[in-house]
Amino acid sequence: MSKYKLIIFDFDGTLAITHKAIIFCFTKTFENFNITPPGADTIIGTIGLNLPNTFKLLHPAIEESAIPEWVETYRSYYRTEGEKQVDLFPGTKQLLQLARQSGLSLGIFSNKQVTFVNFLLEKLRIHGFFDLILGDNGQIIPKPNPAVFHSIIKPLFPELDNSQVLMVGDTAVDLLFAKNAGIDACWAAYGYGDRAECLALEPTFAIKDISELAALVQT
Repeated sequence: MSKYKLIIFDFDGTLAITHKAIIFCFTKTFENFNITPPGADTIIGTIGLNLPNTFKLLHPAIEESAIPEWVETYRSYYRTEGEKQVDLFPGTKQLLQLARQSGLSLGIFSNKQVTFVNFLLEKLRIHGFFDLILGDNGQIIPKPNPAVFHSIIKPLFPELDNSQVLMVGDTAVDLLFAKNAGIDACWAAYGYGDRAECLALEPTFAIKDISELAALVQT
């Protein structure tokens, strides 16, 4: 049996291939406000942050008061066009099935807006695998702050020791969340995180394909 009883997944770059949608929506948003959009690699480097912080990084001159309009513009593009460009990494559904068959609880914690996370999980037909789905709802504190782990996740699974919880994510934000929460981390090296930055955080495991998680959910 696996030593882990709960696996918490990131969404973008861990379960789903979303960079095309994200690049498209950021590019369209910048163009909407008649500002030259950043390059694709620059945008990919911000994946994992929430939208307000991402816009501050990508457009340092943005006024704080303008951020909500930019965020809503981005989300409108995601709702109409971006979601069509999202797909699962190969082997994702099979891994989730195996984890559930092994008796593990599964959760998602994303810095993406929770309504989009739920919508995309339904669209990709994996929503039913998860016991817990957390994302930006305007109130929760985003990763890497561990507040969500202590205030929401732990109370829902009071019988679990921290050693029985694993965070799986592709960026430094995910790995730092795990470190701050005092739980093990698995780096999804196939995703969008910076290799040097992620390795410097010394994740417990690193995988090059989501199917490699099978060894952890069964052992």
